[in-house]
Formats: sequence, structure tokens, C-alpha cells
Amino acid sequence: MSTEQINYAAVLADLEARKSQIEAAIAAIKMIASQNGSPMSGGGGSSAVGPSAFLGMSIPDAAKKHLTTVKEKQSTQEIIDALTAGGLPPSKYTTVYNILTRRQRQVGDIVNMKGDWGLAEWYPNHRFPAKGVKDKDAATGESEEEKAASF
Repeated sequence: MSTEQINYAAVLADLEARKSQIEAAIAAIKMIASQNGSPMSGGGGSSAVGPSAFLGMSIPDAAKKHLTTVKEKQSTQEIIDALTAGGLPPSKYTTVYNILTRRQRQVGDIVNMKGDWGLAEWYPNHRFPAKGVKDKDAATGESEEEKAASF
């Protein structure tokens, strides 16, 4: 029996790296399957998304296109992997999360439902915060629009 001690930190780091690679591969295979009309895509292949599908697009526009294609909620990491597989440069998790949160607040077409992102049109009976409403100032209780209108 070996008395060698296992370096769990190194093992976890290796597994995390492999997890990201596997998730990216899964996203790429899903896109290829949807492009080829594979039954696994669920969309019948009508919305083809290839490896250059998101070139020249903004992150929120590409995320909306991806969500429209897969027709199911996606985590932030799944969206990042799909956008990278679709030709956008890799982005940090917090960057994508903040961009999608801003999109939800300003436009309202992409929404966060208990940690996963989806399209507002999928939830017609759910009330989301009003689009374009700024947070209220804690001291005055007025929004930026209300402050500007009072001048």
C-alpha cells in the first residue's frame, strides 16, 4: 500500500479545467446537432447555429439568439460556453452576468429565473420589474428620472 499523500488541490484544479473543456465541447456538439437537424437538438434543425454564428454580435444579442435556438433556460456558464463556441472571444463570468442583468433591467427580453437565463416571452404570466426603471435613491426615495424632472 502506498503512503503517498494525495494533493487534492491539484486534483480539483485538474477536474475544474476538464469541466470547462467538457462544457464547451457539449455546447459545441449541441450547436452542431442543431445545425444538422439532429433529433437531439429538439428544434428540428430549423434554427442552425454554427461555430461562427455569433461573430460580430454583442453579448446580449448573441445570448438572445442562443436562447432562442436552444429553447430552454441556460446558466451563465452555459451561455458563456455557447458564445465562445459560436465565435465570440471568451468572457469572464461576472462580465457576462452583469451584461445580462443590465439587459434584463433596460430591455427586458432576457430574464433571470432562479439563476438561469431565459426569454421573457417564455413566461407570459410572470411579472418582471418595469423596463428602464432606475433604482431609487435611498436618501430621497426618488429615481434619477424623478430628480431630473423636478428641475
